[in-house]
Amino acid sequence: MLRYKVSCQNPASQFVEIELAIETIETEIIKLQLPAWRAGRYQLANFAQNIRNLSVIDSEENSVPAGKTSKDCWEFSAKKAGIHWVSYEYFCGKMDAGSCWVDDEQIYLNLVNCCFDVLDRSEEEIEVTLNLTQFPKQISTLIPLSDNIWKAKGFQMLADATILASKNLTHWNYSIGETAFHIWIHGEINFDQKLFLDQFNAFSSKLIHDFGEFPEPEYHFIFQLLPYPHYHGVEHRRGTVITFGPAVNLADPAQMEELLGVSCHELYHAWNVCRIRPKELLPYDFSKEAYTKAGLLLEGVTTYMGDLYLLKSGVYDLPTYLKHFEKVIAREVASLGWRNQTIAESSFDLWLDGYVTGIPDRKVNIYTHGALLALCIDVLLLKNGSSLSLIMKEMWEQFGKPFKGYSMSDFDQLVFEKFSDKTEVRSFFSNYVSGKADLFPVLQSQLFALGIEMIEAQSKDWPMHEFGIKTNSEGAILQLHPDSKAYGSLMRNDRIVNWPIVKSAGNSDLKLRINRNERSLDIFLENENRRFYPVFQLLVKKLNPITAKWMT
Repeated sequence: MLRYKVSCQNPASQFVEIELAIETIETEIIKLQLPAWRAGRYQLANFAQNIRNLSVIDSEENSVPAGKTSKDCWEFSAKKAGIHWVSYEYFCGKMDAGSCWVDDEQIYLNLVNCCFDVLDRSEEEIEVTLNLTQFPKQISTLIPLSDNIWKAKGFQMLADATILASKNLTHWNYSIGETAFHIWIHGEINFDQKLFLDQFNAFSSKLIHDFGEFPEPEYHFIFQLLPYPHYHGVEHRRGTVITFGPAVNLADPAQMEELLGVSCHELYHAWNVCRIRPKELLPYDFSKEAYTKAGLLLEGVTTYMGDLYLLKSGVYDLPTYLKHFEKVIAREVASLGWRNQTIAESSFDLWLDGYVTGIPDRKVNIYTHGALLALCIDVLLLKNGSSLSLIMKEMWEQFGKPFKGYSMSDFDQLVFEKFSDKTEVRSFFSNYVSGKADLFPVLQSQLFALGIEMIEAQSKDWPMHEFGIKTNSEGAILQLHPDSKAYGSLMRNDRIVNWPIVKSAGNSDLKLRINRNERSLDIFLENENRRFYPVFQLLVKKLNPITAKWMT
């Protein structure tokens, strides 16, 4: 067994002291591989940059030379049999749902950030002890052995785990069947406990009903409710960490809807991604990039289902659901990346620039674009007597429960076999999943099949709609529509000197004085009498049997 011990002599420094005890045999070469990324974010994080002062001693307290063989792999030779202790400090200075944070109130660790995979011994059990008496409220998503000791069955389980030691921690719980759900809250609570638990019970129950079972005997929602703006969630097999702030805003029902949305999204991940996983991510190799084209399933389906199950469970009513889906549509309207990359290509490129804006209109967002694709696939299935929920249950039974990887062709096949006439569904996948066709007309059609009308709404941002020019509040140009005449005259980061622009009566042309890198330019743009970057509103028109099946 490998044994970790975590201490913190000075929380104000934001360093924790970590000691790893390894039982070795004589002449054994020990390789310590620190993860370079974490599950749920397919982007190199290079956690090794947070380590300092690594040293190794043997059972006789002799120093053992240890050196790097790569940017995040250390190696030493055990000249004698017995226990060797690897000691190091890890800096915990980033508060989000996937990182590590230390201050005078808590020690919060996502263990994938700071724990080594001892190569060739990844399947050994691992014990984690917290030597943190100043933080008496201690929890983990690992298997508990005592109040401050937990066990992992191997490194994959350790890397999927969170530890939180705090001076104050609120604990609520609920049960569904044989599964115990725990809610842990660090921070200020500004909402009703009973309503909160009723809502969590409702969407958890509906998910379990539709999948047929829950993958784990217990599950932990760990909330970091912060005094400043924040919003993030990360999935784990036995729980999730969710950051939200400002905590005081949760007294507002609209803000609570956002917290419910990310919570249901992360719970859906307990099946999809944590267990239903593409072959290339099973098991995770945290030492290097693990390329996948499965973004549609990984995050698109999860984003769609996260909100849909709040509707199915009655936590959201239909107007509330549509309000949140309008936000998904709005984020998609803002980019024309679908002209240049498919969702599979953008999924593969997550490792390149998937979590930043990047160059204009190069890629699609696998979360929002994937959610729109998922809704269209769902409606196609509903019209043919099935549903995406039933497809995902089959994915669970065939790939998640036995924990074997799938390929995207496996998903495609499960969908296609639900159609006696496969013409429409094959055309959809060819044009919109594998292709780069404009999804919005077919999205409008599929929503209409649910009795929901997608109409263009009015917006006060007339330079954006009439000329394709997006600006910030100070008149700096952020984005230009590639089909607009402005695209041939203006540049990103140009600053409009005659700001704010006053709109003349009628469909007037536009005269702009531009500062471009301290050069002054006069730009004249003719009104094109067309609309760019439309804003859409979803209206309930006439519900039908397909709508009823979709909502239940």
